[in-house]
Amino acid sequence: MLSFTSDPYHPGDTTLTRETLIVLLDNSMGICVLSKGGTRALRDIDLFRPQRDAYAATLTTLDDDFSRKWERNAPLPSDRIATLRAFHEHDIFTWGSLEPTLDIEASLAVVRATHEFVDLYKVGRANYCGALTRITDWRDYTLRMIDLLHQLGKAHYIKRDLQKYLPPGYPNPARVEQHH
Repeated sequence: MLSFTSDPYHPGDTTLTRETLIVLLDNSMGICVLSKGGTRALRDIDLFRPQRDAYAATLTTLDDDFSRKWERNAPLPSDRIATLRAFHEHDIFTWGSLEPTLDIEASLAVVRATHEFVDLYKVGRANYCGALTRITDWRDYTLRMIDLLHQLGKAHYIKRDLQKYLPPGYPNPARVEQHH
């Protein structure tokens, strides 16, 4: 799994990303990349194998202006969404990271707009956003999100910070098979 601590498709020189993926492939490992880098990742789409690898993007909104404010220097949502669609069209398993949730309606809208080409959603919350964290009804968000994901028949994982809001006995496997 490449990322969570940095972005393998950042705006700088990412030649080491391709080299790293090749080393992983040469050692028979599956690869999964999480990025906000958008179409920069398409350079390596030829390395991803159907039935084995996965590509993921962090999505907080569909709104470009909102993204410019909260995700400075990241490619716009439409760029990341186009990349998810391209990987999916190449039969690569795709997932969306809905974290941080900066606006509940925006996160729900992301799912509605991407569910046809995103195979799995990982849903979290905003943890370090001060007032936003205190005023958001995280229970309502969690219940609305799982209802929407069920309506659309989408695989999902609710991250630890929202699990306390899941209905009793709700199935929430931490490991979801990442292939079609």
